[in-house]
Amino acid sequence: MAGILQPLVKLALTSLLVCALASTAAVLLPPTIQAQPVLALSAGTARVGSGISVSGKGFLPTDTTCALSSPSSSALVRSSACITRGGSISGGFTVGNVMPGAYIVKASGNRGDFAEALLEVSGGAQLQLSPASGAPGVDVLIQGSGFLPTDNTCTISSPSSPNPILPGTAACVIRGGTGLAIGSFTIGSVPPGDYIIQVTGSQGDSVQALLDVG
Repeated sequence: MAGILQPLVKLALTSLLVCALASTAAVLLPPTIQAQPVLALSAGTARVGSGISVSGKGFLPTDTTCALSSPSSSALVRSSACITRGGSISGGFTVGNVMPGAYIVKASGNRGDFAEALLEVSGGAQLQLSPASGAPGVDVLIQGSGFLPTDNTCTISSPSSPNPILPGTAACVIRGGTGLAIGSFTIGSVPPGDYIIQVTGSQGDSVQALLDVG
């Protein structure tokens, strides 16, 4: 009987030793760590209407789509495009009409992975009305500066209600490469009060000024 048990005991001890070594090896093996995605912008500072290119790496290779956004302001990222391939992304967007300041740009993969970068939006255009106050029927000249050098047209409008601009009287021109805009409009028949006049360049940059209708 002893002759039969001895090989069985050796076999059992050998099995326990193999299991123990396997368990130790499993504990010692380093875990697989997914690198955090990183996002780079073509410029750290930009003005409203500027184009920004983006590139990223470390995203999940299983991502099939990606998107650009901003948790700081939904108006920052405009006309965006994003493509992903093998854990890398590329794309770009136009800086929307936001106030000067620091904004977060976020690139997200469709598997929940994302990366962020900081964009500083610098001061935009300036606008002067002449005169800055008047009664209905008065012609107002506008002079703007600081528009994007790529602007080649401009428009005059008002987000105020009612619209203080007499229909058909607004005209605006901008000299490409200079950032200077000139134009005019006639004050329409509106009640006395303060109204916002807005001049917008062809690249989406804009500026506002206050008109006092008396």
